[in-house]
Amino acid sequence: MSPRVSIDPGKLSQFGAATGSTFCLVTNPELIDAIEVVESASYERYLTVPFTAGDRFEDLLEKSIPEPAHILVVSPHRFVESPDPDLVGRRKIMGMACNSTPTTLTEIRHFLKAMERTSADEQAAFSDTFFEIAEEADHLEYVDLRHGTRAVLDHLREDLVWNQQAGPLDWGDQQIVPAGEISVLPIEIREFQEDLKLPLEGEITLRGYPILHSGTPSFSRADQARVHERLWALREHAIKATVEDGRITRLTALDAGAAPALEMLEQMFAVDSRYRIVWEIGHALNTALDILPGNHAMNEVYGGTEGCLHYGLGLTPYTQYHLDIIAPDTRVLSSSGAALIGHPDHPTVERVVSGG
Repeated sequence: MSPRVSIDPGKLSQFGAATGSTFCLVTNPELIDAIEVVESASYERYLTVPFTAGDRFEDLLEKSIPEPAHILVVSPHRFVESPDPDLVGRRKIMGMACNSTPTTLTEIRHFLKAMERTSADEQAAFSDTFFEIAEEADHLEYVDLRHGTRAVLDHLREDLVWNQQAGPLDWGDQQIVPAGEISVLPIEIREFQEDLKLPLEGEITLRGYPILHSGTPSFSRADQARVHERLWALREHAIKATVEDGRITRLTALDAGAAPALEMLEQMFAVDSRYRIVWEIGHALNTALDILPGNHAMNEVYGGTEGCLHYGLGLTPYTQYHLDIIAPDTRVLSSSGAALIGHPDHPTVERVVSGG
């Protein structure tokens, strides 16, 4: 079987210099013959380690992957749990976000190309500017001029947790790839308490690209596809969501075409009221990525040309799904009017490729 996907680790800028290190691809056995690793960088050794059902990634680190090492994990068929940071050692780990939504080699190829175009140094500079502006602001504003909505986030509250998945990796670091997101949540990213919420008040617009992530509990891919199909109306049609103390209290379709998505959201709210919580706000900054139409988790870091915003509802495995809604019409402004995400006077440019 000839390779259908090529990975050139020398083009993945987050890893840094290859000299003296091992490059290790961790992937599912059924993909090993379909992926070619291009040995163009000056690694001392190249390894491919299978990740099978029942494997623990921490065991692979201890038994199969030497130090120092640059590790790329491509595991669409099996969930990979992030290892304890104390076990990572002199390793740098990048994991493709390819398990929570159906992912084929076509999608892997598309997002690998985006990873090769991604500049870790540019993302680090973008992140530095973002936090410099945010630290000087009294609050952040989430503004959609096209649909007339505005919400305010009390972003300086001490109990909020900010996460950066962008920039170069140091030894011991782990990064979800494609990289390029600064997120804010009311608690650590893998934890959930339904009495917590972001201090967000006002109205937000849900219009853009829905991503419906499945979790580790039992689920049906057919159900996931059915729910996502109804939410896909958001691609062209907008819903205004009223947010009070971080919870969505009312949804209003801004045109008739939004009805299928509104009905599905209302059904999700009725089944599990925790979907009403705006659990995460993601500030995506990968300007090297083109959106691939469809339900693809790796679209999440799409940054247009000036960064792009997405809202996250629910959190797996606590809820059946985690719903991200990419909102390219929304800009993020400081209290003084400076733009953190998007140009203050113009919508984010949407770049879409055919396929999916």
